[in-house]
Amino acid sequence: MEAAMVELDGARSAMPAPRPSAGSGRAPPWFWYAVGGCLLLVGLQLGTVVLAAPRSSQISTQLVLSGTEIVATVACLWTARRARRGDRRWRLLIGAMVGGSAAATAVTAVVLLRGRSIDESWSGYAVLLVFYALALAGLLCLPTDPVDSRSGHARWPWRGQVRWYLITTMDAVLIVGSVILLEWQISLDRLVGVGVTDPTTFRVALVHQVCVLILAAAVLLIATFRRPRSPAALALLGAGLLTHGLTINIIAYRIAQDRYDLPHWISVPFTAAFLLILLAVLVPTPVRTREETLTSPHPRALWAHAALPYAALGAAGLPIVAKLINSTALDRFEASVIVGLLVVALGRQMITLAENIQLLAKVREREDQLRYQAFHDPLTGLANRALFTRRLRRAVARSVDADDAPGRDEASIRQETTMSVLFVDLDHFKQVNDALGHAAGDELLKISAQRLRAGTRTADTVARLGGDEFAVILEGRGPDTPCRVAGRLASALQAPCDLAGRPYLPRASLGLVTLDHATRPVNPDILLHQADLAMYTAKHGREGKLVVHRFDPPIPFDHPRPLEDSESEESW
Repeated sequence: MEAAMVELDGARSAMPAPRPSAGSGRAPPWFWYAVGGCLLLVGLQLGTVVLAAPRSSQISTQLVLSGTEIVATVACLWTARRARRGDRRWRLLIGAMVGGSAAATAVTAVVLLRGRSIDESWSGYAVLLVFYALALAGLLCLPTDPVDSRSGHARWPWRGQVRWYLITTMDAVLIVGSVILLEWQISLDRLVGVGVTDPTTFRVALVHQVCVLILAAAVLLIATFRRPRSPAALALLGAGLLTHGLTINIIAYRIAQDRYDLPHWISVPFTAAFLLILLAVLVPTPVRTREETLTSPHPRALWAHAALPYAALGAAGLPIVAKLINSTALDRFEASVIVGLLVVALGRQMITLAENIQLLAKVREREDQLRYQAFHDPLTGLANRALFTRRLRRAVARSVDADDAPGRDEASIRQETTMSVLFVDLDHFKQVNDALGHAAGDELLKISAQRLRAGTRTADTVARLGGDEFAVILEGRGPDTPCRVAGRLASALQAPCDLAGRPYLPRASLGLVTLDHATRPVNPDILLHQADLAMYTAKHGREGKLVVHRFDPPIPFDHPRPLEDSESEESW
């Protein structure tokens, strides 16, 4: 039994993940030689079991098992030295676990050589349960990719890994706990009811069985809901764990029946499991490009991942519910397991809820980003034509509605409803791109955008309509007239700056049109077109000019001329 316990601990070693390789992942010739050697070793063990005496075969198979574990430990540590950084952690964890299992197996071999029975030392191997934590940690550190490339946390990737570790562990506990509960209700409780002379030994065997099944469930969850870098390595690990788990199940049932005389062939499947671990360590891991990992998960896979643990829990809970309906008392084991499973399920649900909240926050953040990108210029950060048009329509509508309101005097209407549109075009912008490069042209656009934004109020809208064209919506309710604001903006735009390490004097042509209570086109497109016409009038005249449109022939105005406080808007 002691040997079996050691073997069980070794099963945990079956958890190692694929060994990274810089190549394509194709198995080299020596790997197939290793496969042949493993098959030959298992065949020799089977021959020893069949031909040798039980006692001799038990000792020899135990020694072979110990040697296999030592070789697997060396292979884990050796490949960890050669592996890339992301692949070292799981190899070290599995190497530590297999090394401890090898030490325990060596102790068992010494017990056999001294003529003692394995069952005399069985209870001492309860301490080996700690190795299952190492095996599970090593399994979770296997090189895998999420099925959904958007999984994880962009700023703190380790948070996504921790969440994945917790979810996988909880799912495995829920599935295995549900299976054990069903197994207890079907047959295991009857075996215990017959009577177990050593309850402690039975509990140790049962706990080992549960741990191995958790590892096997974790392997299945990884293979189903993750993208292992080397599916072949994960398949070898899974096969080793299942072999180990089935063997431990045999041990658990025999102990439940007070049969501690383990068959002399029991070390053979354990040896096979460790050989599978060895092969999994030696399997090369193909290097995947980022494009190969960018796949979207199938909705059915997501639903299966979310529902599988709860489906297992529901199947195990149905007999419990039936007993409660029939007023049948639950035994201590059933009550303890079902309460533990419900606590784990609640914890998993809380993690899922937290993840959903984070996903909802990310969705809203992306929606805000898309909305911002849809209505803002990516280069300057100003409003684009779409947002400018929308705000222009609203400004015109507000101005018309306020003007049409009854009981308003002309002075208040003029003060509150005046709004203007300023159209700006940078002069000689193409020459800047040709002489200094497009990077300098982009820098000039950014400088112009900053100057326009700095010279306007929060309520005003500054937009880049495209190319070197800008537009500004100037609404009333301020001490400055639109002409005064437009003059300041013209001065700011044409202040000297540095482009590509050289001084440059920008020039701009500006057109202004004002919508007031006396003359107003009700169509915002006409208003923008009039500002555009005024700008072209300025451009065809002298550079750096502001032209104000009056719904009659445009009136040119030389920008450098200062404005007097006594002058009104109509004087320009």
